[in-house]
Amino acid sequence: MRNLRFNWLRVFVSLIICVPCFCSAQGNDVEINAKYHPTSRYVPPMDSSSRIGSSRQVEFTLSSHISLYKKIDTTTGKVKLLNGAFFGKKTPFSNSGYNKQILPDDLYSISAGISYYASINKTWAYTLFLNSALNTDFISVDYNDLFLTGGIQFIRQFSPRFRLGFGAIIHNNLGKPMFWPALSVYWNFGRRFNVDIRVPDEGNGLAYTIGVGYQYNDHFKLGFAFKPYTISYDVERKNEINNRLMNYWQLPFELSGTYTRGHFGYTATIGFTALRSFAYAEKDIKNMFTKYPYHSLSTNLIFGAGIKYRF
Repeated sequence: MRNLRFNWLRVFVSLIICVPCFCSAQGNDVEINAKYHPTSRYVPPMDSSSRIGSSRQVEFTLSSHISLYKKIDTTTGKVKLLNGAFFGKKTPFSNSGYNKQILPDDLYSISAGISYYASINKTWAYTLFLNSALNTDFISVDYNDLFLTGGIQFIRQFSPRFRLGFGAIIHNNLGKPMFWPALSVYWNFGRRFNVDIRVPDEGNGLAYTIGVGYQYNDHFKLGFAFKPYTISYDVERKNEINNRLMNYWQLPFELSGTYTRGHFGYTATIGFTALRSFAYAEKDIKNMFTKYPYHSLSTNLIFGAGIKYRF
């Protein structure tokens, strides 16, 4: 049963104050994506005798970027940008054959955020970003369901075709502040190829992108990317540890094609997940290196489609 007594006003205020999710967009858009993972065999922990169960997974994602402020100094060429973003994700699982509950039926991630970009001179710039997300199964919701992330990245523009960024992020996935490195690389080589590395990438949880793109023409491009991500949820589990923290890892390799015409962009994706793994842990940094039993789903294909509208 959903927790109807939870104070939604407090959550809304927290999301606005904590301003989530890394965003470097310089325009306005809204995008809807869906990814389908066919039925996969459950892979239990090493010390488990259970060998039954399977799950089918779907990911629905809605995102939007809004340019809040833009200033260009025509004398010095310095640029200042303030951008906002919203991300929402629903992940339903169709579970069958288990002798006890392993995976929740539904997982949700909702975040809204802001980022600030400013150039220092002709070759250097920096960006500040702040994150706040509600990651939950909506069964029992409290402030343990709020996950915060923020950071800074410095960007060096070596040439119009190559830029490098480095910095750090801070998050509270284990209940206390933890630091993580941040890196971005964009290299446009040849006439049509580019390398794109974003650590972290924008989106739900801590997402990463390591990809190669090919611009076939003005309307169509192809991309191949390794896009691992980890996301933590607070879920209700009977007869489990108190804090209900679910850490979820996914390691997908994706081939995508995007066709753009006017304000619209259409994307189709196919790929496979080398790993989908999750563990139930305690939200306490002192247990960071504690080895909790990991559950997994077997390697399987991914099929996806999305549409973006720029305005």
